Amino acid sequence: MGTPLQLAPGVGATVGLSDRVLGIEPSGIRRIFELMATMRDPINLSIGQPHYDPPPELVEAACRAIRDGKNRYTVTQGLPELNQLVLDQVAARHGSRPETCLLTAGVSGGLVLAFQCLLNPGDEILLPDPGFMMYRHLATLCGAVVRSYDTYPRASGKRFAIDLAEVERQITPRTKIVFVNSPSNPTGAVATRAEIEGLCALANRAGAYVVSDEIYDFFCYADDYASPVRYADRCIQLGGFSKTYGIPGWRMGYATGPLAVLDAMKTLQQFSFVCAPAPFQYALLEAMPHIDLSPRFVEYQHKRDLIAARLHPAYGLAAPEGSFYAFPELPRDAKGERVDGKRFLDAALAKNLLIVPGKSFSAQDTHFRLSFAADDATLHRGLAVLAELAEAFRA
Repeated sequence: MGTPLQLAPGVGATVGLSDRVLGIEPSGIRRIFELMATMRDPINLSIGQPHYDPPPELVEAACRAIRDGKNRYTVTQGLPELNQLVLDQVAARHGSRPETCLLTAGVSGGLVLAFQCLLNPGDEILLPDPGFMMYRHLATLCGAVVRSYDTYPRASGKRFAIDLAEVERQITPRTKIVFVNSPSNPTGAVATRAEIEGLCALANRAGAYVVSDEIYDFFCYADDYASPVRYADRCIQLGGFSKTYGIPGWRMGYATGPLAVLDAMKTLQQFSFVCAPAPFQYALLEAMPHIDLSPRFVEYQHKRDLIAARLHPAYGLAAPEGSFYAFPELPRDAKGERVDGKRFLDAALAKNLLIVPGKSFSAQDTHFRLSFAADDATLHRGLAVLAELAEAFRA
């Protein structure tokens, strides 16, 4: 998961860094980004963003908004028309309309606001393992206690799943948030409707909030996608436009949920992010209803199918159900023992292949993450290297 922030002897006392920041570990993904800058022609299967540019009509709308002087602050919650458009889309997709919406500085900004507004020191948050490392660190910054529910397959090659019995065991009277991320980063799993409904029922019974990170909802290859918006009594839904429209650098996200919580998040945003980027709000409002992204969905479903069909069987992969990630098992050596994650990463780097170690997302060191948000030529190169590594470790 990276190494804790290291300071020269005496530096911490000199600069007075807070205990909360000293407890945060640098991201293993950022280390890969830094390595990439030093490599010639890397095979990059680590990237966490779409490989495509945004639709031209969205780019033109953004340029037009900038030229037309729409560069000043909007109201903190964002353009009312864009908020209503988001709520309309959520209602149409999930059959339930949240009370209100807040435009945020990406889903990351929404996470910061939601956690800060809901978690007191000593409150418990229940997070999936594996899961995006930001969740854990933001909870730690709030002084919350992190508990985990294991979604690992019970057998090789099976899907990552929510075990409702384990979730129930992990809930205590101090549980404030039950967190879900579907489609998942890093596993590519999509929770079934029964899993989502059951998890929400447990949270409802405990009086807990369900916070749902749905940034990858466009990339869902399962037949029956379900959101906690429909089933949770207290749901904070976090979504965004970054992955869908190929605009991660625009930092455009949204939160929906109960008015009382969203009002608190809005107040906190006034004194932190102020508002989401104004010209991009106008661009999305203008262009989004007229953009057809179905060809991109078909393209990424093809990439998912390519990875699932061509990845060497030593990696024990079940086809990802969503997002643009796969979370294969680390291969085994000639003795049948699983290869250590660091050893595997070093071997991959020696062949110019960039992946992310599973320990960046989990307490376990049994898997690694690869992204198929790349052109097909890069995917084929990466699959060939992974096949070579599987055979080399088994020899």
